[in-house]
Amino acid sequence: MSMSTVLIISLAAGVILVVGGGLLMYMAQLVKNAYELKVQINSEVDERLTKMAEDLDKKSRWIKRDLIEEIEKIKIAMETSNAQKFAELTQPFMQRLEAMEEMLRKDRAEWTKALNEDREVIKALDAKLGAVRREIKQAAEGSNPSLDAAMASLAAAKAAAEAQPGEAAPPPADAPPPPPPAAANNTMSGFLPDLGRKA
Repeated sequence: MSMSTVLIISLAAGVILVVGGGLLMYMAQLVKNAYELKVQINSEVDERLTKMAEDLDKKSRWIKRDLIEEIEKIKIAMETSNAQKFAELTQPFMQRLEAMEEMLRKDRAEWTKALNEDREVIKALDAKLGAVRREIKQAAEGSNPSLDAAMASLAAAKAAAEAQPGEAAPPPADAPPPPPPAAANNTMSGFLPDLGRKA
């Protein structure tokens, strides 16, 4: 081999070594840059994911708050609507109840008035019966048939007034007609015609 060939081969080997070393250093730099880029991308991705999670948490809290407010509004609206519907449904019943209570109060007042009137009639009958008894005691000796008939008629009228309050006592069917009225009203024959008019 000649010297020139050895030099050419040596130069070629040196060039190959230099180019190969440069390529190796370049590849090592590329790997290093790729690793740094990967680390940077991972950190940025983690940061953005954290930020997105925070944003989503905030938005979810806002949405939850808005939903709670809407639910409260819907609940209040439903309660108001139900109260209005209940009032509308119960209004006719309340009016009927008030009308029935008013009617019962009127009936009770009428019954009380009728009972008071019946008591007054019974008191008057008792007073007249007492007067008749006094007249009987003061009467002359012997029995008077018209007086006995008047007593029976008074007893029947009193019994009818106590049995049926509020109605006029009808005269007994078998009672004889009362004697003609006398001049004085304080006698038995003077108050007997008033019995039919006391009701």
